[in-house]
Formats: sequence, structure tokens, C-alpha cells
Amino acid sequence: MKYIYLILAIIIFSCNTNEEMTELEQNEFEKMAQEWNNKYVLGSEYLEEILFGLDENIDMWENGKIWTYREVEKFGSHLPKKNVIEIYNDQKLLKKNLGYDYVSLKYISTMSGDTMRETSSRLWKLKEGDWKIIRMNNLIKKEVE
Repeated sequence: MKYIYLILAIIIFSCNTNEEMTELEQNEFEKMAQEWNNKYVLGSEYLEEILFGLDENIDMWENGKIWTYREVEKFGSHLPKKNVIEIYNDQKLLKKNLGYDYVSLKYISTMSGDTMRETSSRLWKLKEGDWKIIRMNNLIKKEVE
């Protein structure tokens, strides 16, 4: 987890630009990313909307496995609904066309009943008027209580 904060700091500082973002642009980005995540936690019921938010050339890592868009599309019908009991999220517009999204969820697995922690960091890019996730790192693990 400490590496995620380091990556976030590097991204923010390396993407510093003279391009001024308005508060409205920042708020719109935050709202869009949070709405996408809300659909993601509802699982396969919103698969079409979830896939729409992913770039077809996405670089996605989850627990050490690399996923392609096609693999996510294929697995998507099995994406479970998450019974979220705690959430932390933070979104930052780095440039007018580039944003960073960090989400940490604590939820009860509908499959095992275990308490799980899912931490995601996502890099979003505005492409032809639509925000798409171009890089995504997920870490999912059982919470030790």
C-alpha cells in the first residue's frame, strides 16, 4: 500500500503543467470517476457501463495478473456485486485530459462471506470526449480481523 502513495506522488509531480484546470472541471472529473466506481461495485449488472469506462488498450494489473480488455469483457458477466461497508476515494485531475483515481473498498464477499479489502489506482484519459481508464492496478485481499 505504501507504494501506491509513492506512485501517486510521482504521477502528480511528473504531470505538473501550466495548463490551468477549473474547479468545475475537477468536480466533473470526480463525479464521473465516482459514478463509474459505483457501477463497478454493483457488478455485472452494469457491465456495459463498466466496459465503456475502460480503454480497449488498458494496462490492468490485479493481484499480480495482467488483464486485457478482452479478458475483462469475457469475465465481466461473473463480476460480483460488492456489499461495501467502507469506502475511501480520491480523484485528482492532473491535466485537462488526464486524471488519477484512488479507491479503497472494504466489503463483504457475496461468494465467501469474508471481509475483503480492494484497493484500486486508475489513470484516466479523455479520449474523443469520453473518459477512459488507460491504466489500472487492483489489489484484493482478505481483511485480517
